[in-house]
Amino acid sequence: NVNKYMQDKTTGLYYHGLDCSKTIFWADKESGLSRNFWLRSIGWFTVALIDIIEIIDDIDAKDRLCRIFSELIDSIAAFRDESGLYWQVVDKPGKEGNYLETSGSSMIAYVMLKGARLGVVGSSYASLGKATFDGICERYLKVSDSGELNLGGICLVAGLGPENNTRRDGSYEYYISEPVVENDAKGVAPFVLCYTEILRAKG
Repeated sequence: NVNKYMQDKTTGLYYHGLDCSKTIFWADKESGLSRNFWLRSIGWFTVALIDIIEIIDDIDAKDRLCRIFSELIDSIAAFRDESGLYWQVVDKPGKEGNYLETSGSSMIAYVMLKGARLGVVGSSYASLGKATFDGICERYLKVSDSGELNLGGICLVAGLGPENNTRRDGSYEYYISEPVVENDAKGVAPFVLCYTEILRAKG
């Protein structure tokens, strides 16, 4: 259903949310979709896909998930920045206020590396994933004066609604307004997952 209803047919990307009743304030009144492509929501979806693909026994279901996964990876790769990272609002590179975001970029790097290892996508995606990891390290992984590692560039949180929180309206301005922080688990965890795939590749 996510693939059927939430994928944008032009970009191949997935919108952040869908309200089937088409009544909540952030939803388009005709499609029920939210307005933008938020990087971390796409990242979560790709992680779920590749982790399920790894363990599912149903061959037909696995084939469908592999198709959905590979199509999405092809689509999001087109929005990769030259640094290797991806933008908070994926399809608006360089727009004022937009920024290269760590948590979603780590998720995309992880799934590219794992997808290549499992043979779901081509080996070239392992190189893309590694380049994204390296880009995150170069831009956002810093050593403090006390010798501790700090990982920056992490969107603290973003969501849609509920009804009593109309600030979370799915607009571009909303996504870039949320705090950008260091060392939040939503960024550190996928970064570590990505690193485990790099270690696997090294054998």
